[in-house]
Amino acid sequence: MAYVELHDINKHFKKFHASKDINISIEKGKLVALLGPSGSGKTTILRMIAGLENPDSGEIVIDGKVVNDVPGSERGIGFVFQSYALFRYMTVYDNIAFGLRVKKTPENEIKERVTELLDLIGCSGLEKRFPSQLSGGQRQRVAFARALAPNPHILLLDEPFAAIDAKVRLELRSWLRQMITKLNITSIFVTHDQDEAIEVADEIIVTNQGRVEQTGTPQELYKNPATPFVAQFIGQSTEVQNFDEFKCFEKEDESQTSFIRPEFVSIFKKGESLQFEKSAEEAIVEDIIFRGSNLEVKTRIHGNLISAVRSINDPAVEIGEEVFVFIYRLYVVTNDEVSLLINSSIAEEAIVI
Repeated sequence: MAYVELHDINKHFKKFHASKDINISIEKGKLVALLGPSGSGKTTILRMIAGLENPDSGEIVIDGKVVNDVPGSERGIGFVFQSYALFRYMTVYDNIAFGLRVKKTPENEIKERVTELLDLIGCSGLEKRFPSQLSGGQRQRVAFARALAPNPHILLLDEPFAAIDAKVRLELRSWLRQMITKLNITSIFVTHDQDEAIEVADEIIVTNQGRVEQTGTPQELYKNPATPFVAQFIGQSTEVQNFDEFKCFEKEDESQTSFIRPEFVSIFKKGESLQFEKSAEEAIVEDIIFRGSNLEVKTRIHGNLISAVRSINDPAVEIGEEVFVFIYRLYVVTNDEVSLLINSSIAEEAIVI
């Protein structure tokens, strides 16, 4: 059952239409990512749910109640900001206790709650330190605890890992996922990092130019993009207009275009065993990028620079080397609808088998 709902929400900033007919439904206890490029409207949505911005039209519903006219302080929401927003001259203890003191909570209850949260975030023993004495990861954990202190019904996070270095960011992603699962609190976080959204979220809402492009689980969005924007934004895709020049791919009409992901492509050195050799393209390696556990190999085919993934354990290929490239599948865009097109040589062999 939906716990947070947005119905036909529109928001303008002067002449700029930031949110266009937004309809969102979020279930209780879910961790949902608002994912999109800069300026896509994701932060505006978050701020309207928080009560920091008011929609021009439409309804915001929390737990069955329309809250458009309810002040943000009365919506039961905790907010974690990108910049931590900790009070520099307050200790960790006082930062976490701040919201409780605003609510005039008795000091004995504050002490119990702050102690509980320090233990939860793994910062016990740091309560007397100031923010300047903490690492970036510790500061974000304290900001998380401060938002949780008043026992909110919803937790909102605005790019919570943006100010943290890459290694700590990876650690905090797993930590955040574990904490929210443990607390079972409905949570919505904004990010422009698709890896972050895919790794952490139960569900992703993709935004673009003020609209919701698609909503679904990370797997649903990755495997079944509904719009051209999602097809190129999720994953690493190359747009190819002339895909009918590839062997075993045909266009239904000239207006069709396609997107190819590296995992849809395999590269073979000449002399390596290749099942669909007659359907493979000859290509020249133009660039090789080390990606840790594998290599991204870029080749030129019919004027298109196509990327493929190759294991570092496979025989090495070199820039300038002539190779075979086999394209297993690609996404085809027809009248703004996306479908998966399989290399016909694979389909034919499946029929023979």
